[in-house]
Amino acid sequence: MQISKRCSVAIHCLICIHEFSGLSKVTSKQLALSTGCNPVIIRNIMSALKKSGIITIKPGTGGATLCKNPKQISLLQICSCVEPDFLGKLVGEHTSASKLCPVGRNIHMVLEKPYQKIRDDMADSMSNITLAEILENYQTVIANQ
Repeated sequence: MQISKRCSVAIHCLICIHEFSGLSKVTSKQLALSTGCNPVIIRNIMSALKKSGIITIKPGTGGATLCKNPKQISLLQICSCVEPDFLGKLVGEHTSASKLCPVGRNIHMVLEKPYQKIRDDMADSMSNITLAEILENYQTVIANQ
């Protein structure tokens, strides 16, 4: 069980965009340097954030900016746009169970309800955490350094 690294990288990018867009153009090259990721990965993440209406990107080296107030952007929205089926992949199930065994034959149905509850609870929690809260955490960390 884990949230994809793409979600963390997307959040990293959004923090950079929020913090630096007023000072200079925030480009995929700068974000690649900050995140330590390949620029192609950054461009893919930025494209997903743009398609979801979270950021806007000016053509060329115009840079990226947030389209919404950080209070209106949830952690669920961010992760869902860069990793659309991350909740479905949150809890893994083995697929090699024996159909000859009554437990093996039925384990998927047995686990369906509790695993769906886990996914639903995770989605609810993530929808209640905003980019604004994450930015506040960032500011607190910076202030305490």
